[in-house]
Amino acid sequence: MPRIVGGKSMLFLRILIVAFIVTGIMDLLAKKSRKKTGALKKFVVRAPLDFAGLGTIVMIIVIGALVFAQVENQDIPLPIMVIFILVVIIPGFLLMVAPIKGVWDIIVDGDDITVVKAFIFKRHWKFSDISYGKVTRGGMKIYVEGGKKKAFFVDGMCEHFSNFMKRMEKEGKNIIYPEGM
Repeated sequence: MPRIVGGKSMLFLRILIVAFIVTGIMDLLAKKSRKKTGALKKFVVRAPLDFAGLGTIVMIIVIGALVFAQVENQDIPLPIMVIFILVVIIPGFLLMVAPIKGVWDIIVDGDDITVVKAFIFKRHWKFSDISYGKVTRGGMKIYVEGGKKKAFFVDGMCEHFSNFMKRMEKEGKNIIYPEGM
């Protein structure tokens, strides 16, 4: 079995620690630039910084487990490490980067709505194009073109979700709630 953790190189652990530090610094910078607003004309719906905190806790546990394996001179078998990466490390890292500007944003500026995903994928909509919103368990699906096409999803856990809901109500857009809500 190939060795992933252990031995003299510890390259994987070094990369993980550097990624942890860099994303932590980026989250701190994002925290400094965050503004809470009650404005309905101009706001940004973005993942809360609490996600970064959860991701930080996960990454500290990961780094601790890998350091413990090194100190105890234990090798982690490849299948276990692959599962560890897929189930713990990747979700923890995604939690850490989610609040960073441009990772996942819905920018509302007047009638313009810009949905940004992964820094480069941008879609533009207008509030006047929205047919209705359908509230789901985790947020709200927004439909355009007479309700034929789902435009985007607004996560209910994100900052300024309530601003988006109030703006929908102010614009007179129909909001469909599931039965029992």
